[in-house]
Amino acid sequence: MAGNSIGLGIIVPSPYVIELSKLRQQLEEAHLAWAIEWKRQQQEFVIENIRFAHDPRWNERVFSLQAARDGKTWVWRATRIILTCSGLSV
Repeated sequence: MAGNSIGLGIIVPSPYVIELSKLRQQLEEAHLAWAIEWKRQQQEFVIENIRFAHDPRWNERVFSLQAARDGKTWVWRATRIILTCSGLSV
């Protein structure tokens, strides 16, 4: 057991261990200061309402993807029929 501590003392001198712990302490302090500042800034952040007014007929509009999927408008019904017929002819 005594041989292991002497061998370890030769490989890793004790002043480096002390410096490492000081560096670790400085790193922890810097991280804590950063975390406190980040949380303070997050509390000031306010999400603005960027959404548009609700449109109850949004899925029936011509350029709506939902209308294209459901085929709710005559444009998308015609498009689906044309694509189906052209796909079958290939």
